[in-house]
Amino acid sequence: MKFLTAQGHFGVLDGRQIRFEDGLNVLYLPNEGGKTTLCNFLRVMLYGINTSKRDTRNQLSDKTRFRPVDGNPMSGLLQLEWKGREIIISRQTGKGTAPMQEFSAVYADTGEPCEELTAKDCGKILTGVSEEGFQSSAMLDGQDQALSAEELEQRMLELSTSGDNAAAYSSAISQLDQWKNALRGTGKRGRYAAVEQELDDINHAVSRLDDLTAQIAAYEAQIPAAEKNVADAEQKQQEATEAFTLLFVAKREAAEREERQARDKLAELREHLVADSLLNEAETLAPIYAEAKQAFDAASAELEEVTENYQQWQEDIDHTEEDYSQSSSSISDIHIRGWSMAVAIALGVLAVVSLLGLVPFGPLTAYMPYVFSVLAVVFLIVTFMGSTQTLDTPPMDFDEERVKLHKRRQQAIARVEQTTEKLTHIQDKFQKVLREMSPELCADDSEELVVFIAQARERNKQYIARQQEHEDLKHQYLDILEKTGPDGEVRVRMNKAKEQAEQARQHNNALHEAIALCKGKKEEIGERSSLCAQRSRLQEERENILWQLDAIRLAKESLVQAHAELTGRVSPQINKLAEQYLRTLTAERYTAMQLYTDLEATCRRENSAVEMDRLRLSTGTRDQLYLALRLAVCKVLLDKTDESVPLILDDPFVNYDDQRVACGMKLLREIAHERQVILLTCRRP
Repeated sequence: MKFLTAQGHFGVLDGRQIRFEDGLNVLYLPNEGGKTTLCNFLRVMLYGINTSKRDTRNQLSDKTRFRPVDGNPMSGLLQLEWKGREIIISRQTGKGTAPMQEFSAVYADTGEPCEELTAKDCGKILTGVSEEGFQSSAMLDGQDQALSAEELEQRMLELSTSGDNAAAYSSAISQLDQWKNALRGTGKRGRYAAVEQELDDINHAVSRLDDLTAQIAAYEAQIPAAEKNVADAEQKQQEATEAFTLLFVAKREAAEREERQARDKLAELREHLVADSLLNEAETLAPIYAEAKQAFDAASAELEEVTENYQQWQEDIDHTEEDYSQSSSSISDIHIRGWSMAVAIALGVLAVVSLLGLVPFGPLTAYMPYVFSVLAVVFLIVTFMGSTQTLDTPPMDFDEERVKLHKRRQQAIARVEQTTEKLTHIQDKFQKVLREMSPELCADDSEELVVFIAQARERNKQYIARQQEHEDLKHQYLDILEKTGPDGEVRVRMNKAKEQAEQARQHNNALHEAIALCKGKKEEIGERSSLCAQRSRLQEERENILWQLDAIRLAKESLVQAHAELTGRVSPQINKLAEQYLRTLTAERYTAMQLYTDLEATCRRENSAVEMDRLRLSTGTRDQLYLALRLAVCKVLLDKTDESVPLILDDPFVNYDDQRVACGMKLLREIAHERQVILLTCRRP
């Protein structure tokens, strides 16, 4: 058998897939990185998780210790190769079930279930050993490898099996111990203690039956008086209820009459109501209508003023324009500078002379006519610079004034049209609202409108008050129908009578319930005759257990003789193999090892006759010695079939120096040729 992949939500494992190869697999993980968690995950996937185990003060159960830190339900997948085929083992946590209790095992190539593997026996079928045997051999913890001789002997004896009866010593001793523990046990766990406890329980039950019988008789004696009290209390309750009903009917008729009168008054007020929405709309439209009417009046006055004065204003503009055209004149004011005129004439003469070539100017002769011409034009401009023509300024722009006057009249006309349209729209809307309120109202009579609105609102308030009064009367009437009437002397008497009757019934019921409870307890305990018979049987069983304990003691003494034969056969194989492993681990420093009958081991160096037991060895050498022993035990006791069991090591070199680690890795590589080895360590070479 060999592991292929592992994947799960288990402790710090967060669902990532871990792959394993043939031979030696070295997984480097830091401290607290999940080495021990991965080892236990492989164990749980093979053997399941014991959900009945509880947490103790010194140790947590697996379901608590390895609760997934990522918050997912505990689950896992393990793919392995067994008998030449790949198998996928799944353990899941279903809804409402304990962790890892849903098991399946299927062949990876076909998906068909592997019928040989079950949730209970999967690990034992695959490895050939129980869960404890697997932990004691194939799983090696670096912190717990140096077992005592007694512990190592016990584990070896538990693991070693063969076909003859002599080799069944360990299982026989274990079975006898189990029988002894089952019978005698420790504390109160054995069958003997259980029988003693059952005898005590039966004696207590018989005593309890006698007490219950006496209690039933006492309760039954109180029943007649309790039933008479119930009858008297119920008669008083009936009388008080009848008196209360008469008062309730009179109260109901008065409330019904008041409610009817309030309903008639409410109908009378409803005829003169005006809707609050109309009142609100009228109050909203009144100032809008007044504002629109005021704007219309202002626009009409403005248009009237413009219409009356338009002809006069136009004639004033014409007269003003005529007077201005007769009085205005143009004056030319020209200023001439004589000196600049003379310079301009001189420069013009020089330009002509230079153009005719009368006066040479050297290399510049070709350019001088242009220069003198430009200068002559500049001085000519300077000669007339400052000359202006002045005119009288008109008092206004006559055309523009005529346009403004026409525009003003058009604006006045447009404003009148706009205000007229708005006033008409508001007046129609306002008048419509007023007609709905009252046909006699007019939009222009604001004082009458204010008085009407005030009176209408007052009537609405009165209606609302009357309506609330009617609602209160109606609720009062309904409350009288649904409840019990006024809180007076009659009702108090009725409630008191009802309470007394209820107390009498409760007392009577309590007596019957107590009798039924006692009878139920008697039935639960059982018949007295049956208990006495059971007590006799248990006394006989106690004597039988004492006889069986004597028989087990004799049988165990007879099996002790098989111990020497068993260890004598297994020890040489382990001794030879462990000696080879020790040579490799110590780099040929220790070449011989002796495993005695009590499985206490010693070793000695080459060319030395001194045997070194574990007390005289260094810590590192002692760890190497026990590592060699554990590896030898694993090979001798597990390799009995065609399927080898993988070896899982959790930091076995925790106390090794670098040289010892190198030797240990060499040994593991040699072992990895025969079986799959999974090494989990936090040390890198």
